[in-house]
Amino acid sequence: MTRDDFVVSFKPHTGYDAPLLAIKGATAADVADKVGSVEATGLFAIIGNADKAFKAAYNLGSAVGATPVQHPSTVPVTGYAQPAQPPAAPPAAPPAAAAPGAPTCPHGTKTYKTGQSARGEWRAWMCPARKGTPDQCPPEWIK
Repeated sequence: MTRDDFVVSFKPHTGYDAPLLAIKGATAADVADKVGSVEATGLFAIIGNADKAFKAAYNLGSAVGATPVQHPSTVPVTGYAQPAQPPAAPPAAPPAAAAPGAPTCPHGTKTYKTGQSARGEWRAWMCPARKGTPDQCPPEWIK
């Protein structure tokens, strides 16, 4: 790659913890073709879904008392201060009956997800089958 090449970056949300997809090409047309290929294969959705699933698993683990493993930094000390991290939102509490373990379906262990809709906050256990799979199980909504 040279300094004249094109680079387009995509993130599913803002923040330092967001995954980043960078698409590079020698010309604008090359980048456009690559973006079309990424979109056609569903990679944008896969990255977004993986990001949501990771956050849901982290929130669920926090809610049941798990603690993240602290890894030693492998980044050399440069004298620069780390960027300030915004305070983490409190994790959504899973239903009491679900705390010992997640429900399963024929496709595997269901994923706990939360979100916001026009009707308010929602919580559900979701089938791990890829979205759009004909035999994907319906969500188990939590009231």
